[in-house]
Amino acid sequence: MIGSSLRPFAPVLFSVAVLFLVVGCGGGDSGPGVQIQQGERSPAIEGATARVTTPADSAVLDSADVDVVVEADSFETGIQTDTERAQEIANSANGQHFHVILDNQPYMANYEAGTPFDIGTLEPGPHTLVVLPSRSYHESVKRADAYDLVNFYVEEDTGTFMLAPDDPAIIYSRPKGTYSGADAERIMLDFYLHNVELSEDGYKARYTIRSADANGEELVSTTLTEWAPAFVTGLESGTYTVQLQLLNAEGEVVPGDFNDTTREIQVDTE
Repeated sequence: MIGSSLRPFAPVLFSVAVLFLVVGCGGGDSGPGVQIQQGERSPAIEGATARVTTPADSAVLDSADVDVVVEADSFETGIQTDTERAQEIANSANGQHFHVILDNQPYMANYEAGTPFDIGTLEPGPHTLVVLPSRSYHESVKRADAYDLVNFYVEEDTGTFMLAPDDPAIIYSRPKGTYSGADAERIMLDFYLHNVELSEDGYKARYTIRSADANGEELVSTTLTEWAPAFVTGLESGTYTVQLQLLNAEGEVVPGDFNDTTREIQVDTE
């Protein structure tokens, strides 16, 4: 047996192992009990693609009440994604879907391909729509051509779009909303890349999680050099802000409306 002579050192060995995992996988400095660890991508869904057929790019819509139609290739909506991760983090009972992101606001989940999806009553002027395929547990399908970007106008064709086809950008996807019970134990951080590749000496993605109280204390931050999901653990019940930034090789935030985004989430460990 790996006998009793090693037992006194078990806490030390465990602590070293945890430290190695956090640092070695891209995890950053963390507050007491709060950690971010980079994960691996889920198995690929070959050929999975989301395409916006309505509205057309550069269209000028007569009505402020806008429906979006998304078609899918090699991707089935409404089914459960069959991987172990589906049992490990928050998972939608409604199955695979599209994340519909309008003007860098929190995404809307569209569970039916090919049917009109109401995105609300919009202000006149320019609007930017990003649509990407998502597994049932909200991890995006990460391929350079899996998503679609459409810029359109409502009622008047004046103003500047938030994201151009050639701009470098990082698109916030998760976390979102409220995490309760078991779903609060391990919360996924996920994003999408537009005209960007991450690397040690190039673009990087930085997550920062803060308490949402008056002090806004930073609890944990990490910088990622690979396009992969990350996971935060150790958050207690409360309200938090999650900031996602795209950094250049010099560590500066890349200009752009999508490249410095903050969302508020609720955590209820009970």
